[in-house]
Amino acid sequence: MFSKIEFKNFMSFSNLTFDLLNRGKCKDIIAIYGENGSGKTNIVEAFKLLVLSLQSMESLNENTRLQSLLKEQTNKEENQKTNFGDISEILDKISFFTTFKGIAKNTHRIASEGNTILKYYFNIEKDNGYYLLEYNENNELVKEELVFKIKSNKGVHFSITNIDGLSQSLNKTIFKNTIFKDLTEQIEKYWGKHTFLSIFNNYCLEVNEEFINEQVSINFQKVVDEFDKIFIWSGNFRGPFHSTELLLKDISKGKIDKSEKEKLSYTEEIIYKYFSALYIDIKDVKYKQDAQGQEIKYELMIRKNIGGDLVDVPISLESQGTKNLLDLLKVFNNVLDGKICIVDEIDSGIHDLLMNSILNDLKGSVNGQLIFTTHDTTLLKELSPSSAYFLNVDIKGNKVIISGNEADKKIGVNNNLEKLYLSGFFGAVPDPLDIDFSDLFLDHNLSED
Repeated sequence: MFSKIEFKNFMSFSNLTFDLLNRGKCKDIIAIYGENGSGKTNIVEAFKLLVLSLQSMESLNENTRLQSLLKEQTNKEENQKTNFGDISEILDKISFFTTFKGIAKNTHRIASEGNTILKYYFNIEKDNGYYLLEYNENNELVKEELVFKIKSNKGVHFSITNIDGLSQSLNKTIFKNTIFKDLTEQIEKYWGKHTFLSIFNNYCLEVNEEFINEQVSINFQKVVDEFDKIFIWSGNFRGPFHSTELLLKDISKGKIDKSEKEKLSYTEEIIYKYFSALYIDIKDVKYKQDAQGQEIKYELMIRKNIGGDLVDVPISLESQGTKNLLDLLKVFNNVLDGKICIVDEIDSGIHDLLMNSILNDLKGSVNGQLIFTTHDTTLLKELSPSSAYFLNVDIKGNKVIISGNEADKKIGVNNNLEKLYLSGFFGAVPDPLDIDFSDLFLDHNLSED
């Protein structure tokens, strides 16, 4: 899990430390509060950059594959074309994720003189380490470094820089024999356009697991596995989610192999238990299924009591809040399963009482880490002071983030955290001046006369 993140010249952060420890242990639930524009989403973006940078070579390969498919389709006669959906739209989305430079675009702090530095501190099985990314104002990778346990002591697994030319240092205790040589050559070819971790992940796709286990230290593999547990839920970017033993990868609609048909029933049962606890009018959920050869197309239908009639409603016609709650089910499943989920505006479109109830039910069951931004102050009733963070901005635009238990004054057991926050005890609340709207539009109204 993550124990601390340090930001330098990242988006609107000039220099910020986000400490996630409480009495030496990583916190499992973290809620981030702050006024609009304070930079809460910047924290989500830092994790998103990490996730995407791990996959840039795989994204490039997928981009190449789709380009080839699109070219094949263009050259076919109309009646021979296969329906691949809107491939062009997919290509537009992933093309930005095929290089580190594209992933880091617009994240370097405007008008800053120094490089952007992101330093991710983590704890795996009681051992501490960090992963560092540094890039310049042109979003060009300058340095990448990983420090973690080697054998009994902590040390540098790898360190790669490009200041006056490429310089690489791979630890021969971590990377042995053949793979040391292979990765050294791959760094010469691809580093800068891609991170070393992305190069390594792509390399693993081309060799068998036994080879990796023989040639690569288990401690390095632990870090790769830990970073693979990160999932982002932000705007149009949600994932990467995978199928689990119980849940489908796409729970709203999609296609699966007939051999996975039983998973439809499992997922139906889970969604029904979840939704029936939140909505009084939902009586059942079922997947509308259409078998096509070895595949099954499916779409989630919500059976609701509407005016005394039971009606099957496609999930696509439900409110955005209900769709968000359905998507969040995957997040909750992941954090219970030991994953790390970063959610932007977890309460978006969702009634505060529902979100409050969900958070209360989650407490004590999280085996991973749930980090989310929110404006819902009622959630503070369910959060311990150490889990609530407040992002403050001073008059010069400098930013600092503190948790409730780091406030200047000690918070008593019986204190109301929500009231303290709204009263300005922690800062991080808007302080607007009055707006005279009649005066604001006066000149416009006069010009119309």
